[in-house]
Amino acid sequence: MNFMIIVKPKYLIPNPENCIENGAVAVKGTKIYRVGTFEEIKMLANVDKIIDLGNAVILPGLINIHTHLDLTNLHNRIKPTGNFTHWVFQIVGARIRWKEEDYISSIEKGIKLCVESGTTTVADIANTEYSFSVLKKSPLRKVVYKEVIELNPSHAKDVLKKTQSELSTILTDDLFRTGLSPHAPYSVSKELYQAIAQFACETGTPVCTHIAETRDEIEFLTKGTGSFPAFLRQIRAMPDNWQPPGLTPIQYLNETGILRNRPLLIHCNYVTDEEISLIKSFGASVAFCPRSHHFFGHANHPVQKLLDSGINVGLGTDSLASNDTLSILDEMKFLFLHHSIPPNTLLTMATINGAKALGLESKVGQIKEGFEADLCGTRLLDTYGGNIYSQLLDTASKNIFTMIAGTTCYHANPA
Repeated sequence: MNFMIIVKPKYLIPNPENCIENGAVAVKGTKIYRVGTFEEIKMLANVDKIIDLGNAVILPGLINIHTHLDLTNLHNRIKPTGNFTHWVFQIVGARIRWKEEDYISSIEKGIKLCVESGTTTVADIANTEYSFSVLKKSPLRKVVYKEVIELNPSHAKDVLKKTQSELSTILTDDLFRTGLSPHAPYSVSKELYQAIAQFACETGTPVCTHIAETRDEIEFLTKGTGSFPAFLRQIRAMPDNWQPPGLTPIQYLNETGILRNRPLLIHCNYVTDEEISLIKSFGASVAFCPRSHHFFGHANHPVQKLLDSGINVGLGTDSLASNDTLSILDEMKFLFLHHSIPPNTLLTMATINGAKALGLESKVGQIKEGFEADLCGTRLLDTYGGNIYSQLLDTASKNIFTMIAGTTCYHANPA
């Protein structure tokens, strides 16, 4: 028998355009049963429990559409650098002696940090065998993308076959889906991109890829020069007789056919107007990681152009190797401080857009009757004036409550 729980805050924001003072959410089983004022909701029959969050605002659970949770334990161990390949070398060096327990503890810590910060859904990149098993056991809702790396075109068929075999052994459930992540154009051959595109199209497998992340990537694809050729030769990943396609990153993805899968495009830090039109025409989504973008010292992100073009843009944290927290609320606060994006747009990016990017828009991203009961609650300052969005995005606001599929996963002790 499903228990009925009522969650009661001072404010309820069921979607970015709505705010209910003295609102409440009735949760039955894993689903949202009713949404309204507390006066309305408390009249429901068979209520088993009321969770009173006091001076807080309840939001849809936040959605982090780009994480590398296996890098969590590298926090503050990787120096900021404008040289991307140098950053990669630091990552490799820092993990050279890691054992199974190191990877597992890193992922588990990342899961804990996500839940405590109000994140209810993550899209994680799995490049270790432990990511799937550890994340599957976690309370998070998740899409875990198997990372695929191979620049040698002659290996494409064998790599895809091995990847298919690995995915076929993983059992999914209501909280756990799998996908494929051909890593990036400097680490995946055109032939492998094409093979993944065809497989994903036939099976409906979600796809994401890192793209247009650095100027060096653009130089590598258009001219075959820059820092990547030397880096790839150093790690023995550069095929003999490799020739640059002479295309920009999004043009290159279009040539491979991967855009037809409506992929999640990670970063898109450097895209032209023509490329933005291509992204829009294929209905792809973009994962913007604001504080990671800042960590690398990139030029201004074209996020406003992407939004103005009608492209679905969600928020990610990337990893703690290039960020200070795994909090999507912190990403929203950063953008609120440093960009002129309206608060309701930021909330849309962190909820509705994130859900759409992961194909979950009919289940999560809003507090709506029949949707999954994924909620988070942010404590507000007692003495703070101003509108609710300014209070939510104040630097002192803090997540105090996380519910996923009707289960309370985090509830902070009262201050």
